[in-house]
Amino acid sequence: MATRVFALIIGIDEYKSGRIWNLESCVDDAKNIKRWLTHDLHVPRDQICLLLDSDATKRKIEDKFMNHLINNPAIESGDAILIYFAGHGSRVHSPAGWYQHGLGEVEVLCPYDHDTRAAEGRVAGISDRSLLAMIDDLCRVKGDNITLMLDTCFSPLRSHEGMGQRHVRFTATTKATPNDLLTGLWRSATIQPGQKNTSRGFTGSSYASHVVLAACGSGWFACEGKSGGNFTHALMTLKERVALHKLTYDDLTTEISTFMGDHQNAVSLGRHTDRILFDGIPFVPDARYVSVDVYDDEKVRVEAGAIHGIMEGTEFTLHHHNHRGSLNPALALYSAVEVYPTWCLARCRSSAKSAVRHGWARITRWNNRTPFRVHIRKSLFTLCRRFRLRGLVPSDAEQAAAKPGLSMLRVKSATQADISVQLRKRELVVERHDPVIASNARRIITLPSRRTSSDVKIVDDAARFHLHLHRKNPENPLLGLVSMELYRLDASTWDRISGNLLVNGKAEIVDDEKSSIYAVVLHNYSDRDLWPYLAYMDASGYGINMVYHPNPSMSKVAPLRKHSHMVIGSGTTESEALSFSLAEGADVGAGFLKLFVSTMFTPMRFIEQGPPAAAASTTPRTAGLDAAGVTEVWDSLVACVTVVRKVDKDG
Repeated sequence: MATRVFALIIGIDEYKSGRIWNLESCVDDAKNIKRWLTHDLHVPRDQICLLLDSDATKRKIEDKFMNHLINNPAIESGDAILIYFAGHGSRVHSPAGWYQHGLGEVEVLCPYDHDTRAAEGRVAGISDRSLLAMIDDLCRVKGDNITLMLDTCFSPLRSHEGMGQRHVRFTATTKATPNDLLTGLWRSATIQPGQKNTSRGFTGSSYASHVVLAACGSGWFACEGKSGGNFTHALMTLKERVALHKLTYDDLTTEISTFMGDHQNAVSLGRHTDRILFDGIPFVPDARYVSVDVYDDEKVRVEAGAIHGIMEGTEFTLHHHNHRGSLNPALALYSAVEVYPTWCLARCRSSAKSAVRHGWARITRWNNRTPFRVHIRKSLFTLCRRFRLRGLVPSDAEQAAAKPGLSMLRVKSATQADISVQLRKRELVVERHDPVIASNARRIITLPSRRTSSDVKIVDDAARFHLHLHRKNPENPLLGLVSMELYRLDASTWDRISGNLLVNGKAEIVDDEKSSIYAVVLHNYSDRDLWPYLAYMDASGYGINMVYHPNPSMSKVAPLRKHSHMVIGSGTTESEALSFSLAEGADVGAGFLKLFVSTMFTPMRFIEQGPPAAAASTTPRTAGLDAAGVTEVWDSLVACVTVVRKVDKDG
């Protein structure tokens, strides 16, 4: 699934008012936070709103708060929301009657146009009272998984501190008045007659609506340097040294403070500071990892085998955990020495013999015997990208076999290749020569690509698509004993309204733009109970998604019982009905239904590629399913589904 984190990130170095000195690293801090979200936590870019310098006016910040957060239909209750601010803080004299104990000063965040005149009056910043009301409004519609992260302060540098004033993220407010605070107040922040507000400051009270993670508490100051704000730099350093998926907000403030000087300590406030950061939302299990346990003094058992494409010599790195977005360095390198249908035994290849021998493994080199062959066509306008791509796909067979990932070999002509690629300015043109794909799907496809990294990813995705499409058990133990059928369903009743659409392993479906749905029926004529895994391999690109993956925690009984059948897409299984549609503008499309079956449960989601799956899971093998003395069996079946656009005969 898309990682359910949404963010409003604000960074301001340059201020409109000449009375406010400019800062030097708030914009970089904001960009680093965005990079952390997109690169480490895999948050889609359209779920992040970034406001920098002159774009971060008070009006625009409030407008984006409404449009990107409160009124954003994509955000569901419980999704994680981050509001990050790096810039100046300040204080403004409070209006009369704001506090129980008379007048005082109000802490404010300083937008780009702070303390300057605007059409509605002078800008007095965003007060603690306004922002609390904004977050309360947000909490009511989107839930309380809200983090307010502040790399700013609300106190001037004390005279005895040995730092330059310009390195502190505080500025005095000289023009704005208490009346300007009232004029600029968020509309739901008004206090009823006789009601007093006892809280003062962004870090003065704990609320149930959100958690505050701040550079310092009230009365202290937040400093910056060329490497960034002290707080943000410490957070970015921490994520490279500690696994964040284990840390609560309280833990974070303790850990972050160890990377800051004695004059500054991070603080966290809120009734939910005992939660994991972002309530753990980004740190979902990563299906690319499979579980590992000790087998004997020399070997470990890795829960991946021939059904996954493992063969002798496949290499794995061993890791402590399987969570996305959290520091997870490789502990040791292992190589498969014995391969079974759904698991393998691996021996350590690294020098660290005392390394941890249980945890999670990730494939680093597949060791496929036949390399995926790539022909790179000449191009006049992308010489540099073509040169870099050629350098990353070796033409020497020994080099290809030794490289990480799938073995890929650059060949001189298209007649020798599985694919030919031609680079264009904003895209990569791929011609498929593999007869199974070329005879059932579009031979030439064009995919967006602007840089070498995306060129390589497309080629790598193509290689893995090819591996999984063609992978089969050479012994064919279940040949003729397992079959697959495809039926169209009535969208209202889910009754079948067609015969079996699969004829000799192929089906042609008409895209009538009526949201048609389909069911797959699996037949098991064998004497074995089977665990089925159905993937859809989209030949319009190289996406692979599991249509059906059994959940052994629901039942330890294999779903596809011997001499029986099961329906995928009936409303009674763990899958939705299938649907097939064409991309906008396309008249034909195709994909493959790839069915894997095994006599033992094994996680299969790590073959997926493309957009993250809706429920990526790396559940280890359920205890008791791998009974001693039981001979494991696996096999596979593939069918092609072609989708064509309905022709309007009257047109």
